[in-house]
Amino acid sequence: MQALGQGATFGSYYMQDTRNIWRMPHAMNANSNFVITEWGDQDATNGENAEGGFFNSTSSLNYGIYLNADALGNVQASSAGNPNRFDVFVGGNTNMNWGARLGYQTVTNKTAALDEDASGFDFTVSAELSGANVWLSYVSAADATIANSRDQNADMALGATYMMNDYTLFGEYTSEGNQAALGATTEDEASTRITLGAGRSMAMSDSATVFYDAKLVSTSHYAANGTYSKDASSMSLPVTFGVEAKANSWLTLRASISQPIYSNQEVKNGNDTEESSSRSTTLGVGASLTYGNLQLDGTVSNADQGTLGASNDVISNVSMTYVF
Repeated sequence: MQALGQGATFGSYYMQDTRNIWRMPHAMNANSNFVITEWGDQDATNGENAEGGFFNSTSSLNYGIYLNADALGNVQASSAGNPNRFDVFVGGNTNMNWGARLGYQTVTNKTAALDEDASGFDFTVSAELSGANVWLSYVSAADATIANSRDQNADMALGATYMMNDYTLFGEYTSEGNQAALGATTEDEASTRITLGAGRSMAMSDSATVFYDAKLVSTSHYAANGTYSKDASSMSLPVTFGVEAKANSWLTLRASISQPIYSNQEVKNGNDTEESSSRSTTLGVGASLTYGNLQLDGTVSNADQGTLGASNDVISNVSMTYVF
């Protein structure tokens, strides 16, 4: 998904991938028997980014369990380490295509000098209704775990996709809860993001697929780097296109490029409003090595302003999937 310019965390609105289950759990009904391990990126330490899941099916239900996911959750790490996390999936498509996910995470570090303890849950429900895929996600609030850190308020997301002719129309509203700075008496407003767009994937031959999408993204209380900013808002229109092609029976190559054709960031500074717009080009390159039912995926990551930097590793951000 990262190599194709889609969401590395939640997958794609319009292309099929195992990562889509984090936005729409019922996506696992299309491919319900696999084992996947994500090995983390080249900057990870101590394996905190490694994750993986097992998915299987019965006569009427599909189910799965996933360990150490980083897609959702508000529990922060303690001074002793990262929180323990697992997710449970269940779904079916006998009478209606539906799915649900429940996640739980906890961290505890209690000593004579420390009392760091926090836990939280999150869930997503999704279904195909009248030709539309709809989903709702909620992430509970979590207490601060380290001195001078802040509590985290609840998050939520609501969205839908709809197939119209050859295009998939999509829309999503997300709200990320924030907490006032230390010592303040009032809470900050939530950071919100509204995404509206359309995408299309076209098979150009038996071995090549071309895709493109465009979306309008409006944010409030987000700085340009994605962190919270009380008086910041933005509007952008990113366009993405790319190709995925089989070089031979065991090697698939993919590449994409994305850039906003319009972007505007506004930040209030006293009585003045400061505006800025700069180039933000994202390049994605990746490959899959296939051996029967086993697939090894990797990307060339951290492309800077559309140019591969000298520090990038070939076939980094590796994952392995076995379909049975």
